[in-house]
Parts: sequence; C-alpha cells; structure tokens
Amino acid sequence: MKKTSQSTTSEEGEITFEVPEVLDRLKKHLNIRTNTELSDILEVKPNTISTWKKRNTLDYPRILSVCKTYSIDIDKIFFNKESDLGSPRNMNNTNSENAFSVVTGDMYFQYVYEAGKQEFIDSLPKFSFPFISGKKVRAFQVISSSMFPILKEGDYVVGEYIGKDIAKLINQNIYILISNLKGIYISRIQKDNSDPEVIHLVRDNQPNNNFFELEMTRSEIIEIWEVTSVFSLDLIGNTRKKG
Repeated sequence: MKKTSQSTTSEEGEITFEVPEVLDRLKKHLNIRTNTELSDILEVKPNTISTWKKRNTLDYPRILSVCKTYSIDIDKIFFNKESDLGSPRNMNNTNSENAFSVVTGDMYFQYVYEAGKQEFIDSLPKFSFPFISGKKVRAFQVISSSMFPILKEGDYVVGEYIGKDIAKLINQNIYILISNLKGIYISRIQKDNSDPEVIHLVRDNQPNNNFFELEMTRSEIIEIWEVTSVFSLDLIGNTRKKG
C-alpha cells in the first residue's frame, strides 16, 4: 500500500505529466511563487518539494486535498487542460476510460450479494485519478477503526483485484476481503500455520498486532483486492448525499 506514487503507470503506457510542471501549475493556481509558500500550504518541509522534483514523485493525496480545498481542477494541475465536467469542485469523472467503481460503506451489504451481477457493478459510482489506471481496480470506503492509524474511518482504499485464492496472500499485507458469510473487511492478514484453508485478520490498533477475533476460510471468500493506495478524500462528493 502506498500514499506516494511515481508519475508513470497504466497498462497501456505512461502518464505524461512531470512533477516540476505539476508543482508550477499548482503554484500558479494558488497565486504563489515560491516553494516555501507552497510547502506551507501543503504542510511539508521546503526540502520535500525539492525531493519531489528530483525524484519525479508526489504525495498525491496531499496535492488532491489542496486542490479540493481551493477548488482547483485536477485536470488543470496534472495535464494543463480543462476538466470534461466543467466544475472544479466536481472531481467525479464517469466518462473517463480509466474511471473505477467506488463502494461506499452503505453499499457493503448489497455489494456482497450482487457483486457478480454486471448490472449492479455498472450502477456503482465512478471516479478517476490521472495516476491510477487498470481494468481491475476498485475503491472501498473504510468503515471501522481496526486499521487506525494506517487507515482511518471514512478513508477510501483503492484495491487491485487478485481473485479469491488465499494462497496468493502475503502475511501482513493489507487486503479487501469479500466474504459471502461475514461481509467486507479491510485488514492485514496472517495465514494460519496449522490450516492452509484459514486466514486471520489482524488489527493495527492493538499491541503486537494481536489476532483479530475474526478468521476467514477459503470457501467463504468470493473476492480479494490488494490495497495499493489510500485517500482521505470524499471521492464521490455530493453524489451519494441524501436530501
């Protein structure tokens, strides 16, 4: 799992933005000139900006949070172009080829029982980031504090689909586990040394990563998504707010 990512991804090729240009455009939209001013807004040390430029790397959630706070269109920042949606506050982009589905907490129950239905998957809210792509990507909202402080309640994790074979899982990595008996859990896992059919869910907010009181068996798991990114942003804005 990562909160910082390189500017090149995609199964089809490379994303073409460069970090120095992104930061320059951000300063322009913030009406500031210096890296020191930018570092104050981003709440990082000034030398962090220099490191980002040197390594062509960014703390994307931090940049996106500032864009949201100051109503800056992320397409303008990353690609120097207008968003197809017009409104800089509307960060949803359902028209993008790289848009991925978002599963909010209130949809967990329905998702477990309808995940295999394409009509339901197509009805999920869609979102896109310029640096996340792939056909097997989905975001899930965190609804518990069992992974605090790594994951906070209300965060969204982006997962890459890896099937349902628990043999592929790596101890202490974080996964989104879909069980037809227990529902959806986002957790570290630990394989059971005595039973290859069982995995244990591990709390991050307990001393010594003690086993959570929950275990899952191979037979009940219908989907596994490996967590690759986490965002402390409202991915879908007002689209699911009730009147």
